[in-house]
Amino acid sequence: MVRILAIVGIMLCAAAAEAQTSAERAACRPDVFRLCSAEQIALAAMGDRSGIYACFREHRRDLSRACDRVLKAHGF
Repeated sequence: MVRILAIVGIMLCAAAAEAQTSAERAACRPDVFRLCSAEQIALAAMGDRSGIYACFREHRRDLSRACDRVLKAHGF
């Protein structure tokens, strides 16, 4: 299971929005794995990031400051 999540994590990084920099992705990556479900992560790896955004909205108060700044910078 850990191996699968690691592979999905790598795919998630590769599928991230073009508007994001590697620093922005790095700021939110720990929050994705800490707060979002494996299903949301898997869907994001396939290009559907709506689950990740829903996860972030649901857990907005739990986001790291760095990730919160990234989301605010992109209008979320």
